[in-house]
Amino acid sequence: MPERLEIESLVVLAGELHFGRTAERLHVARARVSQTIQGLERRVGAPLFERTSRSVRLTPLGRRLHAEVEPGHRRVRAALERARAEARGVEGDLAVGYLGTAAGEFVMDVVRALAGRHSGIEVRIHET
Repeated sequence: MPERLEIESLVVLAGELHFGRTAERLHVARARVSQTIQGLERRVGAPLFERTSRSVRLTPLGRRLHAEVEPGHRRVRAALERARAEARGVEGDLAVGYLGTAAGEFVMDVVRALAGRHSGIEVRIHET
């Protein structure tokens, strides 16, 4: 099973086609990206990128592997971001409308309770 850095290096390098920019985006050294890609190529058994002193290109095998890996990588990143958002709790704006004085009192009690439990929420109340 490939490591996370191998997958991320493949996906980012396929988009950037530049080892330096890939290293910057991944916050690792350029040499680490190169070593990681070489390790992945050894694991696969063939080159995934053609490298010259002036350019980097995906091989046909690299294009196919990237096309298969990238959607899964994108889904994993999105799932992690949703989990992080959920872990932060309730945040954002909530617009609440009410009709009549009695309902307004009830709404204010609910808003106070909500604000006490979730400090990251902004409630806007208006009479309808």
